[in-house]
Amino acid sequence: MIRVSLIAVAAFAMLGADKPSTVDYRLSVASETGGSPAVNVEIRLRGDADGETRILLPQSALSGLAVSGASTPLPDTGHTVLRHRPGAKLTLRYRLRSEGPGPNQLAMPGAAIFALPEGRPGQPVTLRWARVPKGWRALSDLEPGAAARAPKIADLANAVVMVGSNLQTTEHMMPGGTLLVATFGNAGDAARLAELAAPFVSAQRAFWIDAPGAFLVAAGFKVTAGHRQNLMLPADILSRSDPSDLMAQTLTRSWIPQRLGAPVASATGIMEGLAAFYADRIRARAGLLPHGAMVSTLAMADTRRDPGSRGVILALKWDEDIRRKSAGKLDLDDVILRMADHYRQFPSGQGPDAITGLVSAAWVTSRIDLRADIGRYADGPAAVPLPETMFDGCLVARVTVSPGFDPGFDAAGSFAVKTVRGVRRGGPAWNSGLRNGMILDTWTFAAGDMTREVVLAIRPTGKRARPRTIRFWPYGDLDVETRRLQMAVGLSDAATAACAHRIGGL
Repeated sequence: MIRVSLIAVAAFAMLGADKPSTVDYRLSVASETGGSPAVNVEIRLRGDADGETRILLPQSALSGLAVSGASTPLPDTGHTVLRHRPGAKLTLRYRLRSEGPGPNQLAMPGAAIFALPEGRPGQPVTLRWARVPKGWRALSDLEPGAAARAPKIADLANAVVMVGSNLQTTEHMMPGGTLLVATFGNAGDAARLAELAAPFVSAQRAFWIDAPGAFLVAAGFKVTAGHRQNLMLPADILSRSDPSDLMAQTLTRSWIPQRLGAPVASATGIMEGLAAFYADRIRARAGLLPHGAMVSTLAMADTRRDPGSRGVILALKWDEDIRRKSAGKLDLDDVILRMADHYRQFPSGQGPDAITGLVSAAWVTSRIDLRADIGRYADGPAAVPLPETMFDGCLVARVTVSPGFDPGFDAAGSFAVKTVRGVRRGGPAWNSGLRNGMILDTWTFAAGDMTREVVLAIRPTGKRARPRTIRFWPYGDLDVETRRLQMAVGLSDAATAACAHRIGGL
């Protein structure tokens, strides 16, 4: 036993000796009259053991990169190559072209600020403010206490950096940790943003079963993006009619690929649809969507044929398929969380693509094979089939059958030259007396609208022909099926609320 203990102590000592070094970033900020602040960046790190370190510089970095501890930097297809002694101490300095919502304000994502050493996604980083103008405030989620976990190189691209003379911050306690909010303006703006963001952020983190910790919501950016530890929003977020919708869409669309893998090119719409589906589902769980609002969103997506909308309806179909297969014990949430758990087991960026993960998780979780649906409906024109009733009968896919729209003549060509063309024998225009060559004076015509008559004021050819008006309904010979998603008719207020909860995955 003594020998085993000594071996364990020796092993622990060796691990301590091999503890990886950090990459240390220092930022200096200086005010500029009438413009965004000037920013100087200094990076201190150990070079790679082979004597060659590749650095990815941000596009906003101006010329004038200075390096200590290595030979003159060599450009190499978007990277800078530093050659040095193996493991040498290196120092890099450069100046940034900064941006912010106004004078004396800087709000930039980490990708626009921090140079990244290649091949070190898991290496810890530190950030220190070397200099900030007097009376200004500076904030980043890379600082101790401002992030849910210790930051690493992989977190830098999505980091938040804010500096300004009127930067306001507040803290808001929520289940699972502290919500930090930062915005330019006054303290009331920060408090209002915190009240809006807290319910959704809390519900989002609860869905993904995140560890307790701090989360930063920051407003003042030209781009909107989200990360596991922050959410970047535009400066005008509080003036929008529905700020929670933008928060939900931004955060969910950002988190989906980070947690589930990158989409393949042939099925990007599926991941877009999943993100939109879950943005609304989690808003419903947070109490930020009124009863029936998610149904309206689903109904709108069902009328469209773009890949993202098709992805939304596929998510709805799969959710119902899984519920029925498991007798209500499982739903699509279980598949998504299984995907996330599996993807988490791989090193950063090395997990399976999202579609592979989705197919695998659906089969492991509920023995449902999604490949046929993906191949048939991801990009094709066919409508995604849905059951007539879903969520225990409270959501209905109502199908109506009506005649297809068919005016029976070349409407666009005829109106262009004010002369009737392309009349089809036996069609509605022919049966109403319209013939090729008639002169068109005026017309009432709504393409695709079956509720309005076609009205044509015409002058037939010939000396004795008199002007007259021809009217007819543009009904075609082929019937068209139209589907509308809606809550079942006659639900009480309590049943409507219960239905909304079930659609929200509760």
